[in-house]
Amino acid sequence: VGSGGGAVAEHDDVGLARSGERLVAVGQRGHVLLSDDQGKSWRQAEVPVSSDLVAVAFPSADQGWAVGHDGIVLRSSDAGASWTRVLDGRQAGALMVEHYRREAANAGDAARAAALLKEAERFAAQGAENPFLDVAFENAKTGYLVGAFGLIFRTTDGGASWQPLLHATENPKALHLYAVRSVGGETYIAGEQGLLLKLDRGTGQF
Repeated sequence: VGSGGGAVAEHDDVGLARSGERLVAVGQRGHVLLSDDQGKSWRQAEVPVSSDLVAVAFPSADQGWAVGHDGIVLRSSDAGASWTRVLDGRQAGALMVEHYRREAANAGDAARAAALLKEAERFAAQGAENPFLDVAFENAKTGYLVGAFGLIFRTTDGGASWQPLLHATENPKALHLYAVRSVGGETYIAGEQGLLLKLDRGTGQF
């Protein structure tokens, strides 16, 4: 258990999204199911992991993303028929440490930079323990991953690279972030204990 409100509860939730006319469902043990007849029949996709998957999103008919336990992030380029692993918890932790170590070397606020680096190192030390709980894209290029204990990443290049946003999130208690959505040109994050964040596009802060 980290510094947030508590451990993430085990659950049987699944994620569901549309890829054009196709339905794509994700769930336990890495299962991804596809339906091309509005749910009358389903077939299983090719998936390289057995971790529970809890959320899926398709910013376009072909390009899809799924996230889940062990910090798993999967990508599909063929409307969900097959998936490749992009990130896991260990890789995400290493990315965070690398990012905040670099920022600390050039930071004006040394105390803030040190605190962010310490938090990144805590995530890295936990390895694949923390799940991603949701994924959403504003458009084909810009997307967000959110998860346990304040985990948050953003891509601005269609998922070619991901950057941590601990520094850009008003979440001092490191509460779990359960959902992220882009609605009406705005992007929101919902978390535990009634936490609701909105992206300020002027400052880049949630």
